[in-house]
Amino acid sequence: MIDPEGTGPGPVGLPIGEATRRLLRARGLEATATLGDVLSAWDDVVGGPVAAHAQPRALHGSVLTIEVDEPGWATQMQFLSGTILEGLSQRLGEHAPASLNVRVARPGQGRRGGRN
Repeated sequence: MIDPEGTGPGPVGLPIGEATRRLLRARGLEATATLGDVLSAWDDVVGGPVAAHAQPRALHGSVLTIEVDEPGWATQMQFLSGTILEGLSQRLGEHAPASLNVRVARPGQGRRGGRN
């Protein structure tokens, strides 16, 4: 519980994002916390034009899965992967992903079998 008087062990004065990250990490949800950090930094790291076509979707271990809207963007993301990983490393430090997995979104992908 947060102590408004600042006399107890609560995270008084912490920004909500930092408090949330600490809680997730304390509960063993490191990947969730790191994915949140990636999402927060994404537009700054890749730029608006790229972010309009490519978004982080999952983090498994140190592999960040990026979903793009067209096959050409998958190629572009592979080409930019070193720059993207370096930018994330600068912002996230030891919590940054080490590699990217790029996939192309398919119409109906959320439906079983992906068919209409």
